[in-house]
Amino acid sequence: MLAMRFKRILTSTQFKAIVTTLIILVLAFISTYPAFTGHFFALSNDGSIHLARLESLYQAFKAGRLPSLVNFIGFKNNGVAMNAMYPWLTMMIYVIPRLLIQSPMLAFALGFFIMNIITVTNSYLLAKYLSHNRLITLLGMITYQFNAYHFQLMYTRVAIGEAFGYAFLPLIILGLFKIWNREKSGIFWLSIGMSLVANSHVLSLVIFTIFVGILEIIRLFSRKIDLNEIKYLMLSVGLTILMSLYSLLNVIDWMLHNKMVSPTPGLIGLDPNNEFSRILSNDITESATGAHMGIAITFILIYLLAQLLSKATGSWRYWAIGAGSIFILAQNWLPHLS
Repeated sequence: MLAMRFKRILTSTQFKAIVTTLIILVLAFISTYPAFTGHFFALSNDGSIHLARLESLYQAFKAGRLPSLVNFIGFKNNGVAMNAMYPWLTMMIYVIPRLLIQSPMLAFALGFFIMNIITVTNSYLLAKYLSHNRLITLLGMITYQFNAYHFQLMYTRVAIGEAFGYAFLPLIILGLFKIWNREKSGIFWLSIGMSLVANSHVLSLVIFTIFVGILEIIRLFSRKIDLNEIKYLMLSVGLTILMSLYSLLNVIDWMLHNKMVSPTPGLIGLDPNNEFSRILSNDITESATGAHMGIAITFILIYLLAQLLSKATGSWRYWAIGAGSIFILAQNWLPHLS
């Protein structure tokens, strides 16, 4: 009797939800704790910029007002339009713990913990939609969360804006798949993902918009797109604009009325020698020419590309070819010409 009751509990939806939640929390904790051992956090140049932004947001809300769009904390106190050009709304996951906890270090760690919960949860939602196999879903969560590039963003470069983009990207992909499968809920997921990115990091928004545009052009030439899909995409665009209006208006207004200077603009290709040596050593130190996904995901990509030789069907083939092509094209194979 007891065994049968226990079995019913084990197979219940509630129990699976509890287990999933615990897995997400554990993965987020494992992703956060090592960066704060020793009660210090290693800051990069980007990290000091974001720390100054966080302090300006904290000081503003502590004083009971909205933050100024020009930052005077940090940046040699010259006044830089970081809050105007660098949307701050999602940064509240770092600011709220700072308002509630006396220890700035603990509040900062909690902010990263929340960000990791968001990233793992979003990757879970996408993986669960793409596969009903719980083992594959778990593998998808782990590979997306623990790849080397993700940890470079968060803990080496401390590029919090890009890390937000990385966290919300699975929602964009989920929305696209749902729209492609003629599910109206895809409108919601795509617009939520894009608007969260728009309220976090403008460059990620531009990149993801181009990415979605390229995928839809491919579908157009493949004759897979129809009027319903176009309708869902347009509705998603409209919702995205509405939910991003504050951040987008700030960016547009400041660009129209001020001469904006971009810090160190440039496009640097990856050095294959540097990257592959870092892949093999799983090195996540900051390197403009050696950013990589990590040894585990690189081997998974190689495995999938090898499967192209033996498996002639399946839509996964196009994703594997696309990923492999981007990986190859991102390399500077003639470094002496750079």
